[in-house]
Amino acid sequence: MTFKSHIPDSARLNNAKTGETAGITLAVSGHWQRFPGKFDWIADHGFALEYAPDPDHFDRVKSHLLPYVGRHVPLRHHAYFPGFEIGDPDPLRAEAAMKIHFQALDAICGIGSQVVTVHVGLPPFRPLNHDRVKKNLTNLVTYGKIRGIQVNLENLRIGPTSHPEILLEWVGVSGANITMDIGHAVSCDSVKQGEYTVPEMVDLFSPKLDEVHLYESETDTHHAPKDLSILGPIFDRLVLTDCRWWTIELEDYQKILHTRRLVIQYLAKSKGSFSRLDSHQLSDA
Repeated sequence: MTFKSHIPDSARLNNAKTGETAGITLAVSGHWQRFPGKFDWIADHGFALEYAPDPDHFDRVKSHLLPYVGRHVPLRHHAYFPGFEIGDPDPLRAEAAMKIHFQALDAICGIGSQVVTVHVGLPPFRPLNHDRVKKNLTNLVTYGKIRGIQVNLENLRIGPTSHPEILLEWVGVSGANITMDIGHAVSCDSVKQGEYTVPEMVDLFSPKLDEVHLYESETDTHHAPKDLSILGPIFDRLVLTDCRWWTIELEDYQKILHTRRLVIQYLAKSKGSFSRLDSHQLSDA
């Protein structure tokens, strides 16, 4: 079944006076190693693309992305660089990590939506210098602004950014926005130990919340939702925010499509309208 929307772009903008909401863009993550197969699938099935480049080959960014820009696929960016920690206690390693992140911003500048998600604490359990995190994240945000790129910080399942109070401190100091990884939030100790619920995290992050990564939970892999028993109450809070870019972070194509069907099912019951979905998203193929 295919649902089509004819809402003009102007009608998808937030209207502060009426409280109307913009369309939700459903994206799928595309790591450089899955080019071109997954990228073509994403475009063919009407999703937006969140692209993670190869830190050893930023020269490939244009060849990876421009064909999809030509197909009018909405794009965002994901700086997933586990070997390059901007908060590394070793100043030389931290400097090398910043160089990689600056190069990433240069490479994506002008291609797609100018938003990139970054991380602190990859891999987990590596010691961090918190003062260096705040300094370098601030520098990254500042450089992003010079290049016209918005920098978001993602919460992780393990480590400092799994604690909402630390994440909020770091984005507050640096000026970064937030990409909330739902699976990380569901699976982190702060939630498992009852300090927070995920809907409470959505509320806390709301003023800075710009994007979500969507799947149900994480162990050594990302687990897809089977139903809305876990995600439904999270969606209840999420649709009240200004966050309108939702990236499905799964690899299995059928699980991606099933997750989209669950989102459509939820939104169909939420005020009974598909107008919350961007027209790029409504093919339930």
